[in-house]
Amino acid sequence: MSTIVVDTAAKHNQHGGVRAGAGRKARIAGPKIVKRIPVSLIPAVEHLMNQLVATPLRPAQHLPADCWKIADNLTRLNIPLATETIPAGFPSPAEPYISDYLDFNQYLIKNQAATIAVRCGGDSMQDAGISRNDLLIIDRSLTPKHRDIVMADLGNEFTIKRLYKLDNSRIELHSENSSQSYPNFSLKEGDTLAIVGVVTYVIKHIR
Repeated sequence: MSTIVVDTAAKHNQHGGVRAGAGRKARIAGPKIVKRIPVSLIPAVEHLMNQLVATPLRPAQHLPADCWKIADNLTRLNIPLATETIPAGFPSPAEPYISDYLDFNQYLIKNQAATIAVRCGGDSMQDAGISRNDLLIIDRSLTPKHRDIVMADLGNEFTIKRLYKLDNSRIELHSENSSQSYPNFSLKEGDTLAIVGVVTYVIKHIR
C-alpha cells in the first residue's frame, strides 16, 4: 500500500495564515486528504489526475430519466450480410450468396456496461444527420475528442452537440442546422462541462 493525495470536501486550515503564491503548487485545485491505495494503482490514479488537469471536461454523474440502459446479458441474433454494397442511384445485379452474418449487438455496442440509448429531442443537429426522434447509441467509456458528437449535461438540461476543443483550452458545443438558428455553447474560464458520452451510431426509423 502507498498514499496519494485526493480531493475531498472543503476543510479550512486553522494553523496560521497563507501567503499568496507561497508553497508548492497543487496539481488539482482544492483541499486534499491523504488516502491509502495499492501501489499498483498509482499509475492509473496519476493518469486520471493528469487528465482532470488537462481538460475541463468531466463525466456526467446523472443520466436523462428516459435513457435506455443496454441489458447486461445481450442476446445474439445473426442477420445475413450481403457481399455487395447496394448503390442508391443505378441498380446492379445482386450476388447470389451471403458473405457473412452480422450481429447488431456486437456491431453497435463496443462497451456493454458503458452504453446507453437515447432519442434525440430536437433538430439542432439536422445537418449532421441527426433528426428528432432518431435513436442515438451513446458510449460513456470513450474519451471525447475534437469534433466528436457528444451528449452533454449543461446542469439544467441535456443536449446533443458537436464538441470543439479550441486553442488555449477553450471548449465549445456547436449546433449544426443551417435552416434554423440554434445556440452554441462556449465555456468560460472556471466552467466545467459534464459529458455524458460520445454518440457512436444514429438509428433512423424509415417506415
